[in-house]
Amino acid sequence: MKKIAKGGFEITDWQEKPAGTSTGPKVTRATVKQKFTGDIKGSGTTEYLMVYRPDKTAEYSGVQVINGTISTRKGSFALLIKGEYNGKQAVTRWAVVEGAAKGALKGLTGTGSYSAPEGSTGKYTLTYDIAD
Repeated sequence: MKKIAKGGFEITDWQEKPAGTSTGPKVTRATVKQKFTGDIKGSGTTEYLMVYRPDKTAEYSGVQVINGTISTRKGSFALLIKGEYNGKQAVTRWAVVEGAAKGALKGLTGTGSYSAPEGSTGKYTLTYDIAD
């Protein structure tokens, strides 16, 4: 049975460095750490690859690993992410990497999204199921 997890997150660390070539569009790689609250409690680390446009908007993709709990189940899981920053807000879609969850979250599947205005906090939703 599908369930919905909702809550917030806070970015606790953001390390971004140039990637790619200096002659092309601006491309960066960022390692970002977050603290999750709400239905997902724990910490996450995301590896982003971003490409910026001259107007300072961007598109990005990456992988996020969350360690913590969903409801009463503790473990870790990975998400594939893809999103866009429009200059004011980042909107991201994510999908659980099937077969990559560990601990009591083994068997987790799902999709969701998060949004974050400029700053260090945002909100998420994850529609999920856990095979028993």
